[in-house]
Amino acid sequence: MRFGPMSSMPLAKTRSIGLSKARKLAQAAMGQVAEGVDPAKVKQQAKVTAKAKKLSTVSTLIESYLEDAARGRHKPNGRPKRLGTLKLEREYFDRVIAPRLGKLPLSSLTRHDVQRLLDEVGGRAPASARHSRNLIRQAYNYAIRRDAAASNPAQFAELPRPHPRERVLTDEELRLIWAAAQNPAAVPGLNMSVGMGLAICLALVTLQRGGEVCGLHASELDREAKLWTIPAERTKNHRTHVVPLSPLALEILAGAFALTGRDTSWASFAFPSPRSDAPMTRHALSRAMKRLTRSVGIEDATAHDFRHTGATNITSERIAIPRFVVSRVLNHISDTGDSAVVTGVYDRNAYLPEKRRALMAWAALLQEIVEKRDGT
Repeated sequence: MRFGPMSSMPLAKTRSIGLSKARKLAQAAMGQVAEGVDPAKVKQQAKVTAKAKKLSTVSTLIESYLEDAARGRHKPNGRPKRLGTLKLEREYFDRVIAPRLGKLPLSSLTRHDVQRLLDEVGGRAPASARHSRNLIRQAYNYAIRRDAAASNPAQFAELPRPHPRERVLTDEELRLIWAAAQNPAAVPGLNMSVGMGLAICLALVTLQRGGEVCGLHASELDREAKLWTIPAERTKNHRTHVVPLSPLALEILAGAFALTGRDTSWASFAFPSPRSDAPMTRHALSRAMKRLTRSVGIEDATAHDFRHTGATNITSERIAIPRFVVSRVLNHISDTGDSAVVTGVYDRNAYLPEKRRALMAWAALLQEIVEKRDGT
């Protein structure tokens, strides 16, 4: 039940301030109402203003933005952002934005500052530049809506032109990478854990993205059906993806869970971080891959090149499986074949037999390559 203007003040609070002061507050509130002012809106605006004052630097702004994005309050009629998206944005903030721009006053950040960051980062990592630009732009739009900023310095910032990678690893490069990943301790100067080596091997065998491999949890696996179901919140296109597992992939997973001490139950993450209960990160895998390739003398090779290499071999005469099937294996959203789009969304097991044949054939070929049984 409401009792006029004083209803916006908690009862306990009115008791604590005394009758005289409460009477004065009531008179002031009634005066506001008489003048057409809503005390509740005034109170809410005061909260907004107080929060805006706390957004003093680029770091405090983005911290506040990420906090509200988790609750869906980062934009009008917003929905909570996916945990995977928030985690990715947090990584780019911590790794790219905060060290360079974080301490700048909110109103001091200029388009020149943002462009200089994008040019510096984009020269070696276009994706990092794009994610960083998007995060800064969204955070400043959030600040503008809260009267904490007057303009958005990332609004017209230009991204460096991306250079599509077409790197396909040779058979000899695959042998070197596989041998080093299987036994990192045998490679002079290679500082890499056995678990990370197995993660690299699984990425090569399954052709899935590095982040999806690193975050693999036992709950996503069906050992009897030999399937790995990656939930929508962990995939790039936000669609559930079912990956058939070859015997080689299952062997790698068995080795990974054995390292965790849970080889009989296959519980928790397959590739846990050595520093926390969370899984390894995609960036950790990328850095490990860079150290590995440097140690064995391979130039310009990344874990993402496994997908190029596998796809090229599967569609070549060595295996001769149609490109459309490979697209399904790689979980590319742009190719739904002759089926309706709605079918592509809801049929999680679409083309499962074809995907299994493709990945089984790739695993067999890969074993021939790394064990030198292909006659080369």
